Amino acid sequence: MTARWFFTHPLLWTAVAFVILPFVAGANPFAGQGGFVDIATTMLIFGLLASGFNLLLGHVGELSFGHAMFFAIGAYTTALSVKGFSVGVFGLTWNHDPNANMWIALLLSLLFVLVWAVLLGRLIVPRSSGVYYSMITLAFAQVVFFTAFTWEDLTHGEDGIQGIPRPELPGLPAGYLTDSVHLYVFTAIVVFLCLALIYWLTVSPFGTVLHAIRENKVRARFLGYDVNKYRVNAFVLSALFPAVAGWLWTYYQQSINPDASSVSVSGNLVMMSLLGGVQTFFGPVLGSIVYWELQNNISQLTKYWEAWIGVVFVVFVLAGPRGIMGLVEALQSYGLRGIFSRDRLDVGAANSDLPKVDEIGAGDISE
Repeated sequence: MTARWFFTHPLLWTAVAFVILPFVAGANPFAGQGGFVDIATTMLIFGLLASGFNLLLGHVGELSFGHAMFFAIGAYTTALSVKGFSVGVFGLTWNHDPNANMWIALLLSLLFVLVWAVLLGRLIVPRSSGVYYSMITLAFAQVVFFTAFTWEDLTHGEDGIQGIPRPELPGLPAGYLTDSVHLYVFTAIVVFLCLALIYWLTVSPFGTVLHAIRENKVRARFLGYDVNKYRVNAFVLSALFPAVAGWLWTYYQQSINPDASSVSVSGNLVMMSLLGGVQTFFGPVLGSIVYWELQNNISQLTKYWEAWIGVVFVVFVLAGPRGIMGLVEALQSYGLRGIFSRDRLDVGAANSDLPKVDEIGAGDISE
């Protein structure tokens, strides 16, 4: 281990970014406006959500349009665990008394998301890919959305579940997390630990196989890997991090409604990942920061802020197909003069190097 390795490690710079973020998030120096801790907290939670999604998109090459459903399931499970419920199902009444234990809420959120993700993964992954994969995940996300919207006895319908108290941390004063700064620190620690786990997954042998599957499923299968098994495992793992994000979001917002599972949330995840860079570690977090920064500042200038964010997104995609982190890497490698042309050449070359499925033969496998 060298000093260069330590000072260039992505987790170190992630920690530095988390320390700086509350002072710059939503800041407008021209108006004498400093940073906002609440916006920084939102950026971190959605950064974790996008990073979980990107474990599937960036490292396996599968585009899901329904990852918001895992976020919503985690959030609703947390809210119902804290607030309690009494609901009739098939003639039976199910009761749950309110429970303020945040760790039980987290475990239940992970458990319910795990069960749902395993069922969907075994149903969807072996039978679909490409656009069909995306559409099926979108269809199931809509099932979750309409369930949350219409099952009023459990989810309170359009109004959602309100008045969720902030949790208590053992050994700390009561109401410690009601302070925005304290909640940000807690959120930053949880998100950092989750990102460290994602980093470990992507650089492990498991992650190496995922990258091989992303580049060419057929070759990975001929090398002896059970491609569908790895794809299912990646799908399940990518669902667990949105569950943690939903858990954090519920305590942060102190409420949850069906919008958490909407198509727009899933679409925003795609935008954040592409903005930051899908095949990078920090890209989704950076994409979340940029997205919420743009929303905060542009929405103060015009009510058409969504259209302007769309324009910015298109410009970023055209100027740097590999996202902001891709442009940074190209800048480090090729300098300012060759950054855009070389970046396009690299993307084009990378795509041209990937053989089509019907062009792979025995001779290709032996190479």
